[in-house]
Amino acid sequence: MDTRNRRRLLVGAAVALALGGTDAPAHAQWIRTHEQFYLPARHNWTFRRNYAAADRLFNAFDYGHAILYEKLYTRPDAPASELEEKEYDFITRRLLVHPPRLPLEEGAIEIAYVKLAPEAKLMFEWAHILHRQIYDVLADERLSQEEKDREVAALLRYYRSRPELAFSSVPKNMELMEGQYYSTAFREKYPKFNGLIWGYHWLQVGLYEPLLTGRTPEERQTGVTGAVTRFRQMLENAPENMPRVMPMTAAIAPTFAGRYPEAAIIFDNLHSMHDVISDILASPRVPRERKRAEILRAAARYRDDTSFAMSVGEWRGMSLAMGAHNMGGPVTGFLEDFPRPTLARGAVMAGTHQGFMGHGAAAAGGAAHAGHAGHETGGTGRSDAEEAMDFVVRLLADPEVEARIHQDPRLHRLWSDPEVQRRLAELRRTRQAPAAQPAPDPHAGHRPRPR
Repeated sequence: MDTRNRRRLLVGAAVALALGGTDAPAHAQWIRTHEQFYLPARHNWTFRRNYAAADRLFNAFDYGHAILYEKLYTRPDAPASELEEKEYDFITRRLLVHPPRLPLEEGAIEIAYVKLAPEAKLMFEWAHILHRQIYDVLADERLSQEEKDREVAALLRYYRSRPELAFSSVPKNMELMEGQYYSTAFREKYPKFNGLIWGYHWLQVGLYEPLLTGRTPEERQTGVTGAVTRFRQMLENAPENMPRVMPMTAAIAPTFAGRYPEAAIIFDNLHSMHDVISDILASPRVPRERKRAEILRAAARYRDDTSFAMSVGEWRGMSLAMGAHNMGGPVTGFLEDFPRPTLARGAVMAGTHQGFMGHGAAAAGGAAHAGHAGHETGGTGRSDAEEAMDFVVRLLADPEVEARIHQDPRLHRLWSDPEVQRRLAELRRTRQAPAAQPAPDPHAGHRPRPR
């Protein structure tokens, strides 16, 4: 038996003892899921070999997530400084400066949390394996783009083979993440640590972009190095330069999301559930004896394809409307200075896909599909350009958005465009016109009212 397999067996035994060898909470249960490793392939570990500095950061990220859950669960009454200062300083000044060379066993860090929700831990680990194997595929210079596409498709099939652990590839709307009774508890109490977690997610999805858009190995190396440097800059003057809303893959890595939308949606759902568990653990509105039940309830929703679902077009449109500049900025081609955000820190996006998304989401999604969708009309008979303009106008009609636009000269030029102003005036007239009263409908009580 080689050293790596021996170590994994020992770690597995230790985790099994932690789960079942001590007095577990009365509400904990035995689970039937198990750990599963990489799909065997020649590209495995390529990212670690070719981009060692970035790969080691992921090992530090694992610690950040693990210690967060452990502290939130075991020390619910601890002052905010426990995470905002003590742990944050350790992670940013020591761990991220000298990150571990190998992945950590999170079960050795989040000991109490693992006993509380081992199912959720395994869901995260299974998705992280998909994350890392896709990095390996895109980092392998021996593979053509067509071969990379086939390998990613194989990895997605392997990932879906475990429905008890796999996140849905149907986009989930923000109501699931931000519209629950416990939502936003974590970001409100711990803005710096929340910004750090969102910074992790920015880099985790963002690194796919330079791997895809770089035309040569040198360009890919430069792109990855630049993204890592940008992430480190986010940590300066925290949380000012950190993302203000959760980074969405379609906005941060549009080329990747266009080429591999299923993977991009899975990763957004993964990162969203990270936030949900943080909120459940941090919220005093969730009694301690209800923590496990709420985590499992959220996990089931993130696995199914029906609850809190939205279309792929809505997902793309919402991601673009939220704005990469509010998510830490683009990963490639970024400016020397950070972009100016247009949303308040921790702004809640729940409900937005039903509000300003409406008309333009599907077309915006089609246009963003990196050449895969062609010149779609979304079934409306209108061109992508017309639908996209309609989407922009509806967004600009929001008074809060308009107020922020006036603070940015470049955005103000867009807002001042005569065609935009004409459409805005038309939209306002439509909204102010009194609605026509329909004739009485004898069946009105038997069908839902139109919005």
